[in-house]
Amino acid sequence: MNDALKAVNVYRRNVTIAICILLGIFLLIPVFVKSPYILNVFILVFYMSTLSMAWNLLGGMTGQNSLGHAAYMGLGAYVSCLLITKAHVNPWVSAILGMVAVGLVAGIIFFPCFILRGPYFTLVSIAFGEALRQFIINSAFFGRASGVGLPFKRGDSFLDFRFAGKEPYYYIGLAMLILIYLVMKKIERSRMGYALRTIREDEEAAAAIGINPIRYKVMAVVVSAMVAALVGFFYASYTRYIDPELMIQAKSTESVLPAVVGGAAFVEGPLVGGLIMIPLSEFLRAQFSAFLPGINMLLYAVALLAVIRFRPSGILGWYMHSKVKTFFDTKILRKPPVEVFEEAEMLKYKGRGRQ
Repeated sequence: MNDALKAVNVYRRNVTIAICILLGIFLLIPVFVKSPYILNVFILVFYMSTLSMAWNLLGGMTGQNSLGHAAYMGLGAYVSCLLITKAHVNPWVSAILGMVAVGLVAGIIFFPCFILRGPYFTLVSIAFGEALRQFIINSAFFGRASGVGLPFKRGDSFLDFRFAGKEPYYYIGLAMLILIYLVMKKIERSRMGYALRTIREDEEAAAAIGINPIRYKVMAVVVSAMVAALVGFFYASYTRYIDPELMIQAKSTESVLPAVVGGAAFVEGPLVGGLIMIPLSEFLRAQFSAFLPGINMLLYAVALLAVIRFRPSGILGWYMHSKVKTFFDTKILRKPPVEVFEEAEMLKYKGRGRQ
């Protein structure tokens, strides 16, 4: 085998091993960690990072800064809960129906709003979230301000998505996070992803080369809203209760910050930001909330200001050009130079040509 192919295969093998080690650590955490509080923090990281990935598709990749994702999450939770309690639909089926319903609502509502840009679109997303919350508060069908509760029954049931302990929710939350990450990574590398990034950089130029900005923006908001609805279903099933407070503006802000801190230009940004910000926020809430109420939101504000001032591209933006990445790539993963990758691709292309 050619040296270039060997070097590339070694690098890819090392990347696979590193991913398996990282995944193995997360899979083994519930085996060694029995504290319900710590497991709850990890579950919170999983579903909030997933919600942040949903925002990142629309805000980071497309450049449409929405602050209404708490509304998508809340609406998905309400639709799923009402289907379960009033129509007696299976929870897993209700999750799918909730995603479809929220995706349709988002697409219909925001289709005429994509002529707006910058802060005007952001204001529309805020207005949508608050209008939806007020509608639910004043609607008897949605339980008004009292909310909706899911029935409690004895015994664990995967079919009914109901568990007494936190370990099943941990693993399901982790699976949800991985699944949505793979979906977002697929979108990023697809024609849709290239189109969204082009629209983000220059919408007029995108239209000039044949990209339909409205079409791709609607696709982005529909997918983003559907993922947020899935998170809402998971949250409702985990807490067994929801109310309109789930849709307050602060919740939308919480979904944005992991992506901004981690790096909104990267699919992995919400994961990195979520792993840092959410445990830190929960620690401060637990330690200081008795005499410093709202300390977690103060932390979010300080972190956001610090990132905007010193690292506007986020943690991953800094990491991609740091000596830490160079050391990790060359010494740990043994990543070959770009020329070696090009040579390996040429050899593969020639090999396919002979066949």
